[in-house]
Amino acid sequence: MTLTILVHPLRFNVSGQVKNKVLLRVCLLLPLVFTSPFSWGISLSQAILQAQQQDPWLDGSQQKEYALRAQGEASDSLPNPELSFGLLNVPSDGFALDQEPMTQFKVGVKQSFTRGQSRRITRQRFQQLAAVQPFLRDDRLKQVALTVTLLWLNLYQANQEIALALQLREMLQQLIDISQANYATTFGNSRNRTTQNDVLVAQLDLAKVDDRIVEINTSKRSTQAKLCQWLAPQDGYDDKPTIAHDEVRPSLQLRACHLDETAKQHLPLFAAVPSFVEQEPISEQATLNTLQALVSQHPRAKAALQSISASEGGVKLAAAQYDPLWGVNIGYAYRQDDAFNQSRADFWSVSVSMDMPLFSRTKQDNALAAAHHQKEALRTEYRLVMREMVGQLNDLAVQYRQYQKRVAHYEEVILPNIAEQKEVSVANLSHDYGSLAQASEVLITRNEAEFERLALVVKQQKVRAKINYFLPRQSLLSSPYQENRP
Repeated sequence: MTLTILVHPLRFNVSGQVKNKVLLRVCLLLPLVFTSPFSWGISLSQAILQAQQQDPWLDGSQQKEYALRAQGEASDSLPNPELSFGLLNVPSDGFALDQEPMTQFKVGVKQSFTRGQSRRITRQRFQQLAAVQPFLRDDRLKQVALTVTLLWLNLYQANQEIALALQLREMLQQLIDISQANYATTFGNSRNRTTQNDVLVAQLDLAKVDDRIVEINTSKRSTQAKLCQWLAPQDGYDDKPTIAHDEVRPSLQLRACHLDETAKQHLPLFAAVPSFVEQEPISEQATLNTLQALVSQHPRAKAALQSISASEGGVKLAAAQYDPLWGVNIGYAYRQDDAFNQSRADFWSVSVSMDMPLFSRTKQDNALAAAHHQKEALRTEYRLVMREMVGQLNDLAVQYRQYQKRVAHYEEVILPNIAEQKEVSVANLSHDYGSLAQASEVLITRNEAEFERLALVVKQQKVRAKINYFLPRQSLLSSPYQENRP
């Protein structure tokens, strides 16, 4: 669905305060002229791609994945061997090394081993934890695309509201000019229904429209500032910025905050929503089953499942603490010849140690119970995530259908009726059969209806973008706004 609003060209009636009118209209048009040059604009697909490429959160997630994988590789290694040196059985009456046959110089090496398969389990656990990060990055890409799209739609709505307000202002000014001409030519005529009070009221309505344009421009500037937070280049955050970066940074920051001409006049072509969104559900249970099947493929759901798989490693690691801790000690003892130069045999020694977790059994039991509770907590979190996402998607589907009905009602019933009233009231005023107050009221009513229809269309598209966020492998935009991502 596209929404195109044609603004009638402004016409100036040189009567009275011509200079003030020209200055006021120029001031109102300046924001439109200097904030949307075609050569410096970007489309929505470009804005989404730029925001995703410059999101520092993705780099941080990538570094977390690298860190977890590195920790896994580091954990899959034996403890360092221990080397010992010592003099044994040295006599205290003379400290002679050849006096006693048991005096010896000993060198020993001790190697400890981990409990059971704890090294392999720890490495697999870190790898499973690292596997969560790609799903989180996929979800982040969807979130960034959704956030930029919502801001983009707000900016589009502000531009269209300004166009509608300017259109209303021009038509009110034309009515005032017609009424003033009728009032001047038929002053004192009993048929004249235009009074000076009607003209003053119409001028007050005109002033209110000017204030509304200023308010919309303020909201537009705020939206542009929020959008620039996502589109601002990251050159300024580099550790070693170059001169070339410093030269192009201002133009990039200015270019990132403006719409192109296509985006100003038309809504983006969003990807089509599933059939269950546009059609009324036949069975609520069937709809819930469909939503659950779709949501289960979402990156958030996959990340939660991967966290549960990683918690299995925590349970296995806690269970491995019941296994004994083995160690091997190998020693070589050198003995010096005696006082008569008779050779003494050297000694070799080999021993095996085993740490039995008997007195610390309470510690192992509590650690294993904690691992099981942590796993169950993650399973509960997964169920909560699934329930929340299914509920949100179901609610968005209902909102989409309601907005679709309301937009159709405005287009088929409300706006045509108001258009007929507007034509009649303006024709009567031109022939001095109607009142200025009535014609102004009809114009304002029509403008408010156009504002409301525009708001409904934008809300419907926002809901559509949120629905596409929940769908698996669903691009937010369709051709020609399709983003080029693998």
